[in-house]
Amino acid sequence: MTDIPDTVVTFSVMGGIFGVGRLASRLKALESINLIGSWYVDDCIDYTHNAIRIRFDNVADVKVAILKVGV
Repeated sequence: MTDIPDTVVTFSVMGGIFGVGRLASRLKALESINLIGSWYVDDCIDYTHNAIRIRFDNVADVKVAILKVGV
């Protein structure tokens, strides 16, 4: 088993790839008003796209994203 860094968050998504798009839109909105820095898609957890890992630049961004978007 591999350790997941503190800057990687697994978000659950509904609606498969469309849910991933909604998540991306919400994260882009936070980024556009400088509440979070850059973020990167890490991995889909399963083939149904019900969960996806997002990598952030720092732990502070993780906290804001979880607070504003949820997991």
